[in-house]
Amino acid sequence: MKNLIYRNIIINLSCLLMLHCFNTTENVYGKDNKSYITEGDIIITTDDLDKVPDVEPPEKAVTPDVKKEGKKGFSYKLVAEYLKNGKKYEARNELSDLYFAETDKARRAEIKSKLNELNAELVFSREPSQDAFIYVVRPGDSLIKIASKFNTNYEFIMRINNKHRTSIRVGERLKILKGNVTVLVDKSDYTLTLLLDGHFIKQYPVGTGKADKTPEGKFSIDNKLINPVWYSPDGIYQFGDPENVLGTRWIGFEDKKGLYGYGIHGTTDPDSIGKEMSNGCIRLRNEDVEDLFDYVRSKMTVVIQK
Repeated sequence: MKNLIYRNIIINLSCLLMLHCFNTTENVYGKDNKSYITEGDIIITTDDLDKVPDVEPPEKAVTPDVKKEGKKGFSYKLVAEYLKNGKKYEARNELSDLYFAETDKARRAEIKSKLNELNAELVFSREPSQDAFIYVVRPGDSLIKIASKFNTNYEFIMRINNKHRTSIRVGERLKILKGNVTVLVDKSDYTLTLLLDGHFIKQYPVGTGKADKTPEGKFSIDNKLINPVWYSPDGIYQFGDPENVLGTRWIGFEDKKGLYGYGIHGTTDPDSIGKEMSNGCIRLRNEDVEDLFDYVRSKMTVVIQK
């Protein structure tokens, strides 16, 4: 109990250092609610975990954290050939390269539309694909344990498998992504893109820092908060207070030297999306940050560039 009290004191003190995210000097932190499962959802205890045999995940290929530059030699003709032969995985990967290399906005929009169509099946459905493998639920399994074993998060598994509850049954077949998921924020076109092994799988519009205050570089996700409290210089504003500008989610980055309190969050000003209006953080519309929240996890890489 003492350790918990000391930890809470340290967390509250650390909130005062987070001053970079909004139109005015702002701060964010709140109750540590990284885990959002009710007692009714728990189907395995920690005592049971040691009884479950280990299952080694498929070996993951070493891939770059980000792929913004398209490879040389790509072609729309090759994509058409892949699609004609039912090679949707190869077509998606080639289209991803084309997307990041294309400079024509209209053509880029067409490529994005096709990427969304392909990824709806390859990634965000229960359909088998080369992006994933099938895991058969074993006695003693839980979604949390399975997610931990395969370096993902349980919400992502639920979305892919169209599950609305965390309960699972022995013998159930779950689709699990086997690649490396990272986040790319492109300040030049106000987008946040989810990448799987460097390939485009989902994208959201964002707002960035005024006067180019959003820092560039590689970051790592540190914490996730639902309905965050805003600790501002003018006071503490609970979620739902009109003065709380954070929106419905906070995805905080690990601090780096000279860079403290940065992250991704929702907004109470949706008109600020697509503009430079924050004091450095990445803003999404609330419905988008709630969607993104389910796909990202602690230690995931975020690259910010322009």
